[in-house]
Amino acid sequence: MHEKHDIEKRLKFEISRISEEIGGAPVLIVIGEDTEANIPTTMTASSIKDKDVRLRDLLGVFQTSIQIESWKHFGTWK
Repeated sequence: MHEKHDIEKRLKFEISRISEEIGGAPVLIVIGEDTEANIPTTMTASSIKDKDVRLRDLLGVFQTSIQIESWKHFGTWK
């Protein structure tokens, strides 16, 4: 396993705190790579526990939420 960046450690703490504040709902954070901000790689954090959550799994959750919001917007969500 690769050495964790300090930001990844902070994300794990913050993601748990935010999830607890909102009643345990799943929370996802994605931070994009940026040399000016000293972010060496795209990082993800999730409050989903007891699973080996991969980036593609998290993107699936994002895609589902986008589809639901689109359905709501166009009035097809019942």
